[in-house]
Amino acid sequence: MIRDLPSTSTREVVKELLRLRDGVGAMAMGRVLTLVVSVDEDGADDAVRTANDATRQHPARIIVLVRGNARGRGRLDGQIRVGGDAGASEIVVLRLYGDLTRHEDAVVTPLLLPDSPVVTWWPGGAPADVAGDDLGRMAHRRITDAVAAERPSTELRRRARHYAPGDTDLAWTRITRWRALLASSLESAPFEPVTAATVTAERQHPGADLLAGWLAHALRCPVARARSAAGTGLVSVRLDRDSGPVDLVRTDDGADTATLSRVGSLPRLVALHTPTPAEALADELRRLDADEVYAAALCDGLPRVRSGGSRTEAVRRGDVPEGPAQVDPAGRDRLGSDRLADRPPAPAGTDDLEAHVEHRLTEATRADLRIHADGTALAGAVAAALARRVEEVVADRGVAHVGLTGGSMGGATVAALAALARDGELDRSAWRKVHLWWGDERYLPAGDPDRNDAQADEAGLGDLPVLVKHTHRVPGGSDPARLETAVARYAAELARWAQAPDPAPSLDVLLLGVGPDAHVASLFPGRSELDLLVPATTAVHDSPKPPPLRVSLTLPVINAAQAVWLVVAGEDKAEAVAASVAATDDRDLPASCVHGRQETVWWLDEAAAARVDDPPARG
Repeated sequence: MIRDLPSTSTREVVKELLRLRDGVGAMAMGRVLTLVVSVDEDGADDAVRTANDATRQHPARIIVLVRGNARGRGRLDGQIRVGGDAGASEIVVLRLYGDLTRHEDAVVTPLLLPDSPVVTWWPGGAPADVAGDDLGRMAHRRITDAVAAERPSTELRRRARHYAPGDTDLAWTRITRWRALLASSLESAPFEPVTAATVTAERQHPGADLLAGWLAHALRCPVARARSAAGTGLVSVRLDRDSGPVDLVRTDDGADTATLSRVGSLPRLVALHTPTPAEALADELRRLDADEVYAAALCDGLPRVRSGGSRTEAVRRGDVPEGPAQVDPAGRDRLGSDRLADRPPAPAGTDDLEAHVEHRLTEATRADLRIHADGTALAGAVAAALARRVEEVVADRGVAHVGLTGGSMGGATVAALAALARDGELDRSAWRKVHLWWGDERYLPAGDPDRNDAQADEAGLGDLPVLVKHTHRVPGGSDPARLETAVARYAAELARWAQAPDPAPSLDVLLLGVGPDAHVASLFPGRSELDLLVPATTAVHDSPKPPPLRVSLTLPVINAAQAVWLVVAGEDKAEAVAASVAATDDRDLPASCVHGRQETVWWLDEAAAARVDDPPARG
């Protein structure tokens, strides 16, 4: 619904909001913040779209102040958008003319949500001192974008002079992936100090300037900023160490990827995922406290950065890489003798060899069943095993990706993990490197008690020592027309942490529940979603099990997991478990189509295992 209010006043806008609230419902309920946007007419439409998309995960009242012609008679034109035209938020667009363009704070103050944080965003030109500006003084967080400035490097120096806690810039947000890759590259052997660093980018690239400032502050070593040709963007970062450099270089093919190479390992292709404006804004809305790392990079690090000359000169001196490293496209570097270490040698004789092959095939197809007395014991066993697996994976790779499931056993497993965390039995340093995902989610508004993530929160998810930014939730909503957007956003988040060309990270452990009809995630028997081969996520309409709208991982992503653990309890699941264990890739039994790359384990209680032929002894 869109309501236009030409030649109006703030009082009339407030009255109209109250009338709409009575007619449509309490729109302000659940709004977590007020987002004030100050923009000129040329950028207004883009700013509204970006703010609307960004606040889908952070429902807000969006107040867009559009600066019109400052000459002539003062006038205020208003527009209110609610419902499907405003997504998860409510949008008030105010066009200011004449003297009102100089009194934005007075216009916006009556519309601020009471007792909620205020964030001010300038998509284009911003005041020299945003914290001292009238709109800035009322805000807990002030977001600018140096990219929009005529001279971005000069803009950053101005930001540094006037910095106040709560200031941030989207140029900083866009280099998050670069910072993460560089930081993780130094977390494995050889553990040597960085002696020098060089960031290569086009001359006016504020993200590269901030990246260089971050390195200068964090590493306390000489940092240079080399210039590349106009239009090349952020090209590369080199970290020099005594044993050899670490090079992160954007690829030349136009894809959002880079090569990462260092001494002691073969070069690999990594995903950069430069965020869209909406994604960058949403990232900033996740936190309302002061960004101390940004402040250090801007105010302390940036003045330490020296000029490194042109890229051509830096390449000639050997200070920067000439281009992306050559990566083995077949992934042969992933194959090694360590994968065969635990396998017994095959016998030499022909008859013995045939018997050995038959034995190994039988072992490979036999389901790995682990049976426990009841649901409580089962959840405790799964949690303990998951804690051990996470520590092993993080010790080996430095990061772990875990997929959670919903339902009663999903919640019980999270509760068991939370109990281990409260008892100090989880390795906090390891779990801070864990990323949590969900195999599927009910498409309901964020926080709805029927959502899987909300049930996990209720079970104690917040007690786990996992960073909030590493808990990847499926976007919520209730509008069927926006379901595909939620699917795409979750797929994009998966791709952000994937290694190209994979559409999603290979989950180290994926927990799945199994329904009485043998469905897993939101993949139901005989449905077309089971046939998808390419996308990472899929929308599910008219689900046989309520609610009807869902978001699910696809079967290829599920089967790309290193370990798939099907966690099932209850007598009502016994028939589905028995049939799925006995079958292979039966579309009428989706659980039989699930296979982890390295292991597939059925974690069962005695009731769920009751009809399985020849089950193993209770675990």
